[in-house]
Amino acid sequence: MSLGQRIKNSREALRITQQELAEALGVTPQHISGIEQEKGDPSLSILPRLAEELGVTTDYLLSGKDGVITDTIPAIKADKRLTLKAKKLLIGLAEELRTLSPPSP
Repeated sequence: MSLGQRIKNSREALRITQQELAEALGVTPQHISGIEQEKGDPSLSILPRLAEELGVTTDYLLSGKDGVITDTIPAIKADKRLTLKAKKLLIGLAEELRTLSPPSP
């Protein structure tokens, strides 16, 4: 499977549109479409953010090898058992908790 196919499959698994992904990354939907259609590759500056938004690792996007997600929000995004509504609620809760407590050492 190609990079573009992995991005498309990950996006569709999350049930988000090219428009929604583009807005989260600050690019155009046409840019996302071009990447998914193998007409171009994501830049190095976008790749980590793309992986985070899709709830996967950069290693997975580039090589297809699954990696362990250690951050809460990407892990929530990657959980296929959760509905989109549940993911949004959990992400909101995680973000709120981060503002209330200092990071642990």
